[in-house]
Amino acid sequence: MSEPGTGTASAEVTADVVAPRPRLVSLDVTRGLAVAAMLAVNNEGINPGHPGWLRHPEWNGFSVADVVFPLFLFCIGVSSALSSKQMPSPGGPTFGQAFGAMAKRCAILFGLGVGLSALKQHQLVLAGVLQHIAITSLLAWFVLLLPRRAQYAVGLALLVAGAAIGLAWGFRDGHTVDQAIDRFLYDRETAEGLPVAAVSVFNVLAGAWVGRWFVTGDRRQIVRHLATWTVVPLAVGLVLAPWIPVNKRLWTPTYALVGAAAAAGISLAVYWLVDLRGVRRPVHWLQELGANPLAVYVASSALASVVPDRARIDVVEWMAGVLPIAVASVAWSAVWIVLAWVIADQLWRRHVLIKL
Repeated sequence: MSEPGTGTASAEVTADVVAPRPRLVSLDVTRGLAVAAMLAVNNEGINPGHPGWLRHPEWNGFSVADVVFPLFLFCIGVSSALSSKQMPSPGGPTFGQAFGAMAKRCAILFGLGVGLSALKQHQLVLAGVLQHIAITSLLAWFVLLLPRRAQYAVGLALLVAGAAIGLAWGFRDGHTVDQAIDRFLYDRETAEGLPVAAVSVFNVLAGAWVGRWFVTGDRRQIVRHLATWTVVPLAVGLVLAPWIPVNKRLWTPTYALVGAAAAAGISLAVYWLVDLRGVRRPVHWLQELGANPLAVYVASSALASVVPDRARIDVVEWMAGVLPIAVASVAWSAVWIVLAWVIADQLWRRHVLIKL
């Protein structure tokens, strides 16, 4: 990979040294977009008042906010396909080395998630966004060790199992299998529990399957596969939606499919704009966010957690004196996006990449 501040890499290859693959700018921009959106969704200024499209539906349904997490998981899958250090390979890391590195990364993420959740909720919480990412990433890593057809079979099996269990027990709030398991494991219902993490492995796998085409550099095939992953999962998800509702809290198979389609569509748009059309300057700040996505997310979320609720409400209400309440609420979210960018920019200028 090239250094963060350069954006280019030498294409020269000698008998002894093989040049690193250039950093995929559109991937950084897409991850940065996901981080910015996560901060906007998680740091609403006031409720009620925050725009509905930036809030998750109470139960069934799909909003702009519901695109964010599947997009980030999709990017994790693409990154895994581009990395030569995550998977065991001839001439690369052994299974033990690759597993050790992956297990360590996931353990750190899980620990940070527990710490961040405790900071927000003032209690020990084992289910949260970072914990979800850690578990899902590790499970997907094991699946990606399998032959290609077996990977597809596992991805399909996850969706079929989720559909079968949901259809057997129902999708009514308070009476689902996911919620029963959550109450047993965590003593509460959560949108980031173990059943949800298991089904969301599909979204990481989808990113990894598309990511293999990024490795080839074949632009036509990249566009073709991103377009296919935009249209086909969306169509299947919508066809099944009358029987299997689109529900983020349960991460139903239809939600996984629609989320994968949205992620592929956004990735296609960013790839066309950034890597094919060469538009870089307007989205450079997103590239900086996406170079250290999890580190920036953790830092900014930790800072947001220590702001008292009363102070947040007072500031938003003060802004609402001159702005519509929805604009004031979004302005509060924007403050944390700007803060995250400041942190990301300082890391970028110092050529620091924090692998979390």
